[in-house]
Amino acid sequence: MVDLETRPPDSGIEEKSPERSRERPRRGLWIFLGILAGFVIYAYGFHVVDVNLDRVGDPIPQQRFFNVIRALGQPDLLTYQTVDTAVDVEFAMPCPDGGFTPAPSDGAATISITPACAGPRDAVTISGGGFRDNEAINIFFVPPNGIELRVAQARTAADGTFSTEAVLPNRPDDETQTIRAKSRQNVGSIFNPAYFPTGEVDPDTGAEIMLRSPRWSQNAEATWRGIIETIFLALLATTVGTLIAIPLSFLAARNLMSDVRIPALNAGLAVVALPIGAALGYGASSAGTALVSLLPGSALLLGVVVIALVWLGLFALRLAVPLPGTDRSRPAKMIAGLGATTAFLLAAQGTVRFMEIGGSETAPALGSLSFLGTFVERSGEILALVFGVLAATAGAVALAVLASKLSYGLSKRIGHGMEMTLSVIAVGLAGAVIAMGVGQVIGWIYQMTNMTTTVVIPAIVGAVLGLALGAFGAARGQLGAGLGIYYIFRTFFNTLRSIEALILALIFVIWVGLGAFAGTLALALHTIAANGKLYSEQVESINTGPLEAIRATGATRLQTVVYAVVPQIVAPFIAFTMYRWDINVRMSTIIGFVGGGGIGLILQQNINLLNYRGAAAQMLAIAIVVAAMDWLSSRLRERFV
Repeated sequence: MVDLETRPPDSGIEEKSPERSRERPRRGLWIFLGILAGFVIYAYGFHVVDVNLDRVGDPIPQQRFFNVIRALGQPDLLTYQTVDTAVDVEFAMPCPDGGFTPAPSDGAATISITPACAGPRDAVTISGGGFRDNEAINIFFVPPNGIELRVAQARTAADGTFSTEAVLPNRPDDETQTIRAKSRQNVGSIFNPAYFPTGEVDPDTGAEIMLRSPRWSQNAEATWRGIIETIFLALLATTVGTLIAIPLSFLAARNLMSDVRIPALNAGLAVVALPIGAALGYGASSAGTALVSLLPGSALLLGVVVIALVWLGLFALRLAVPLPGTDRSRPAKMIAGLGATTAFLLAAQGTVRFMEIGGSETAPALGSLSFLGTFVERSGEILALVFGVLAATAGAVALAVLASKLSYGLSKRIGHGMEMTLSVIAVGLAGAVIAMGVGQVIGWIYQMTNMTTTVVIPAIVGAVLGLALGAFGAARGQLGAGLGIYYIFRTFFNTLRSIEALILALIFVIWVGLGAFAGTLALALHTIAANGKLYSEQVESINTGPLEAIRATGATRLQTVVYAVVPQIVAPFIAFTMYRWDINVRMSTIIGFVGGGGIGLILQQNINLLNYRGAAAQMLAIAIVVAAMDWLSSRLRERFV
């Protein structure tokens, strides 16, 4: 018979293991050390920040603070026609022999002086009654020459009385002097305005010009102009920055660029072709500008020439890209393609000059809408300024693509060994080209003119590194060009984003001068960096299912982006863009402090002049605009997101 082990009944209390018993004191020790560390960190933070509350209870700074808060609560938006009320009482200084008894002041409002005479620098009590409640009263000492010297201020009580002390100035005179109490009353109200004659006559109607009270103050009008400038400053900066950031964001998205791999020979030849294509594109742009400048300065003639050039370009394009079934030789296609390119280039240059001349000729005839003609003219000037850069970029990209395609044909006609050799040489040349470009930039920054330092040495170092990379790429067959592009643009965004818009505004103010144009350039550049990062991260977080499905159909990379990526990012891109506009409106307030235009410039002037009521008007305008933009953004998100 087997003895069964007897066990005591379950008491409901969990038995503690030795490990758990040792763990609790250890956890308590870590909690204590964490609290102690936090105490030390914040204590040192208070020391570094120099938190000092001694001035909080000081009555003088406290009164100044309260005055500023009261001023901010009374924005300077309206100006009134005022009516001054003055009440005089006779006063003697010094006291004459036998004393002095002033004549009592007559009228609804009265004042009295205690004592009725005194010596210089003595204190007297000035009392009054019959004034309006809560009215500001200024007390003046008026000597016989009639100059008012303010000696005190007071505010009436609910019953219209006041009492204050004043120290007399050192202006003794044997003649009777005057103590004057002046109050000022605003005439008219928003709902019941008053009108006053100005004494001036309207030359058109012959009627006397009447002054309205109340009316918008000069500060309110300046605030209106400043906030309108701020809104459009931020709008232009957001538009330009967004248009540039969107295409760059796709190049900075890792999920789209990680699988982009190019044969080493293609990559090397494409990089070598970039500067050559840029030089050809810039040269073609300069030649086109010279040819177009020979045309007469007539907008009508330029318009006819542009239309003719566009028609010729389309005709040449049809010859270069014939319809299916049409047989044309390769040289004929190349000549037609070159002709189409030349025609379109000249048409673009002609359009730029047409905008400049047409805008300047049209603006005076448009009257109040002259800004439309000015806009066309300025747009033409901007295009003329950047046309060379655009042509150089287009030439570089076109020649790089052509070189890459030629390398594909070349690789099919040579053996594998020869292809590897050419790949190493091509990547070595590409490394030398890149290094020489970096050397030229460094030489420009540091004003170095030694060609050995800026060209020869960088070319040798770049060629060596390129040969090593070419050997690695030739052995593997392909280079991860996509990741290289990804890191370049991410570094560009991060570097540009690390520079505050305030610093950029300072730089652009030096370049283009004070005003909203400098602020627009600064915010546009900062928008490119900020939105580029946000857009690229949104592209990286898309659902990969549609992406893989589109790729499985054999679609090209561009088709994959259009049909699998774009539908998933439209809504967040709209939200990011609206939020950036909101940010740019608020940032324009700050860059205005350094001359970047907008309402910030007016706000800075009022703060420097201690005109806090004027500053309150600008702060109110900013708050209203930000709230309105938040409402607009929410409506757009509700509609599209």
